[in-house]
Amino acid sequence: MRFFLGIIIFIFSFETTFAKINPRTGPNCHIVNSAFSKNDGKNYKIINDSLLTSASVPEAVIFKNRTLLYYVNGDFDNHSIFVSEVSQDGKSTSVIGPIKLNGKIIKDAVDPDLIINSEGKLRLFFYVGLFTKPVIGKKPNKIYSAISGDGINFIIEGPVVSLDGGTDPTVIQLTNGSLLLAIPQAEKLTIQLYSSSDGKVFSKLSTLKGGIPELTLNKKGNPELLYQEAQGFVRFTSLDGGKSWEKINKNVLTGYPVGAASPSVIRISKKERQMFFFTVKDNCTTPPTAYLEDKDALKKLADKSRGKPLLGDGVKPPAGGTAKGKPPLGDGVKPPAGGTAQGKPPLGDGVKLRKK
Repeated sequence: MRFFLGIIIFIFSFETTFAKINPRTGPNCHIVNSAFSKNDGKNYKIINDSLLTSASVPEAVIFKNRTLLYYVNGDFDNHSIFVSEVSQDGKSTSVIGPIKLNGKIIKDAVDPDLIINSEGKLRLFFYVGLFTKPVIGKKPNKIYSAISGDGINFIIEGPVVSLDGGTDPTVIQLTNGSLLLAIPQAEKLTIQLYSSSDGKVFSKLSTLKGGIPELTLNKKGNPELLYQEAQGFVRFTSLDGGKSWEKINKNVLTGYPVGAASPSVIRISKKERQMFFFTVKDNCTTPPTAYLEDKDALKKLADKSRGKPLLGDGVKPPAGGTAKGKPPLGDGVKPPAGGTAQGKPPLGDGVKLRKK
């Protein structure tokens, strides 16, 4: 997910063909909704428009006969991946708590996506950003994986993909046992797809224009991809394992709320599916320092990187130098009277030439 307010938080900026989300709103402004489909995902109807508040990037999985909903907690002091259990009717949740990665709650770990591996364990894919510390410059984002037997305590396996601007991974296991991974790049408005035969080494497969994706399988076992556009959640399908895609639905959500994003889908039965996604609370904003551990970090970073003024941290150049006039050419320093300055500013600072 994605903020770009001097620090990276979950903010997404889309062109007119994609859903508009206010670039000043973060997870504290997000509300998780749930919707239900009775026709194999062709159409969904919202059943709860406030399933979780101050929560973002939902991901649902049925594990050990429980529907678990993972999400990013938007509370300023509890920013990390949390998990709740969803009721059988999909209309309520009970919070279990934050997950642990290698025994620790990692506040910079976000954007969860889960599958069940061949051993019956949960495999978590997630993105590690820099939300608690300010960021300068762009670096490739790493997508990690981790394993858990109880859905709460995870052991990190390591990074699986590194991608510039990549966030919000989504993964499915195809009928041939291979994995299909999709990662959006918000700034480029693209979705990069990868394939892996062993779940460890992923190779680039194809690229698709779109927003935050969700991968699922249809009743025939072919991969489907869901993401948001301006008119709603659109659905694509692939007949060649993710190499090429065809749009089959313009909008699958009845009463699609403007700004809805980050869908997650689970199959309840042959024809029934449940979808989770987030919307943005009206008139809500996120302060640039909301998730920083040091609330003065941005100011300190700015002072350190820029100096005061441009030449340094309040340092004045020597009077005998070449500075002429006032900042930014100099810091109020006047050139010596014997120099070449003539007349008044800007050529000089009221300095007259010496008489010969």
